[in-house]
Amino acid sequence: MSAGSFEQDSLGWHYDLIKQRISEWIELKTSQMASDAWESGFLQSKLLWQIIKVCLWLLIALLLVLILWQLSLVLHPYWKRWQRNDRALITEITQPTLQLSVNDWVERSQIARVEGNYRQAIFCLYQAMLEILDQRGIISTQLSLTDLEYQRSLRQLQVSPLSPYELLLSIHQQLCFSQAPADQYLFEQCLQAYQQIASVISN
Repeated sequence: MSAGSFEQDSLGWHYDLIKQRISEWIELKTSQMASDAWESGFLQSKLLWQIIKVCLWLLIALLLVLILWQLSLVLHPYWKRWQRNDRALITEITQPTLQLSVNDWVERSQIARVEGNYRQAIFCLYQAMLEILDQRGIISTQLSLTDLEYQRSLRQLQVSPLSPYELLLSIHQQLCFSQAPADQYLFEQCLQAYQQIASVISN
């Protein structure tokens, strides 16, 4: 037996031959499948492009959710600080007040206005009004009285002019029991009402 015939009859040679033919067959079939898929329009089909679009939109939505989540993590401390400040202002307004003179309350109101704290500035004008009512002996200041009770008492006593008192009382109530903002315009309204009250006293 010659060396050439020995090599063609060996087990290893048959194994290599089978392996080569299988790989050639797989390569042929995959290339045929790819060309068939393209020719049949699978890769050009609307369904495929719709699936790709849906996947892209899902990816964009996921990115947006991640961005919003990161923003919420960044902004959370500022939100907490704002809530603490807002609660502090409400507490400051509703807590028992010091016994100050009318002039002291007006002075505090002006300081708060300059600082841009209109809520506190309005509160000080409200306290100055209550102090005027107390000094004039119209209604003595009592922490238990609500703004509505003050209004009722002023109507019964027929205090004139009534509207500036009612304005200050209603705005104070609104600021105490709601999240209504206090701005410069609201403060100016309260200041005008207080000046009407003060001018009646001085006359």
